[in-house]
Amino acid sequence: MYRTAASRLRTLKDRTSNRGLIRFASTSAVATKTSSGGFFSWLTGEHSSSLPPLDFPLKDVTLPPPLPDFVEPGKTTITTLPNGLKIASETSANPAASIGLYVDCGSIYETPTSFGATHLLERMAFKSTTNRSHLRVVREVEAIGGNVMASASREHMGYTYDALKTYVPQMIELLIDSVRNPAFLDWEVSEQLHKVSAEVSECSKNPQHLLLEAIHSAGYSGPYGNSLLAVESAVSRLNSAVLEEFIAENYTASRMVLAASGVDHEELLKYAEPLLSDLPNVPRPAEPKPVYKGGDYRHQADSGTTHFALAFELPGGWVKEKDAIVLTVLQMLMGGGGSFSAGGPGKGMYSRLCGLPLFYLIILVVNYVS
Repeated sequence: MYRTAASRLRTLKDRTSNRGLIRFASTSAVATKTSSGGFFSWLTGEHSSSLPPLDFPLKDVTLPPPLPDFVEPGKTTITTLPNGLKIASETSANPAASIGLYVDCGSIYETPTSFGATHLLERMAFKSTTNRSHLRVVREVEAIGGNVMASASREHMGYTYDALKTYVPQMIELLIDSVRNPAFLDWEVSEQLHKVSAEVSECSKNPQHLLLEAIHSAGYSGPYGNSLLAVESAVSRLNSAVLEEFIAENYTASRMVLAASGVDHEELLKYAEPLLSDLPNVPRPAEPKPVYKGGDYRHQADSGTTHFALAFELPGGWVKEKDAIVLTVLQMLMGGGGSFSAGGPGKGMYSRLCGLPLFYLIILVVNYVS
């Protein structure tokens, strides 16, 4: 009886151990079939059946075109409208477009009745027009993520608009509307006049800016001696009527250029020509000539700092190509536009080289007295 029980127990153990071996063998076989390679097959270069090869294109995935070895620079195309206005464009691979409307007009064209008009026009840029309120202008620019800016100089006024290329029609329409159709509302002009007065007071405390204006008044007589900022005595005489008269006299077709970067020329003409072709073709007035007289300007200040500025007449300035190259090299030799001495002789001396667009070179030196 004991032998029979022992033999049955031995048989039961053998069957259980065999089932474990069978289960383990079947699991190993499945794992080997699924992996079919693994890490060692990757080392030997064999392909795994569970993953697609890397050179197999994925479904519904479009590869971008390869970058060209050479990209031809954009060419500038210029078209002159029948009324004399010029439209220029240059293609670009960038997704953004920059459009500017430039007027050959600045403080040198101001008269005793319009002194300070250029400064105020810069402040009144992109305000209310006859077609839009100032709030609507701001909302339309913000809606497309654009950026508008106006700048004034002695020779030019510039209005620029930057945004993505897909919004070129909106950019052109708003830019031209802001330049051609300003409303000059009395309350907006009055608000900007207060800001102009604050800027004049602030600039009078800025020695570097004061020196640049003093150089013009001391070096030139006539229109080129006009201040780019509205003087305090002229602020009280400025109003919407003065601005309207100044624009009517100077914002004419023959003195305006619409330039764009990153815009197809035909597309630019398509949208801009209907908005600019009706500008009056008025003959250009005689351009004021610079009359250099030389001289010096001195201003007593309470601070313990002395500021110097030296100016030399250079006819042509940055406009002449050869002179521009010479000035650029000279600018780099003098410190790339700025140099500062922190110790030793000339301690605290700061120098800066400036080139004005048309007529002369300025070397500005600021010396801090220790």
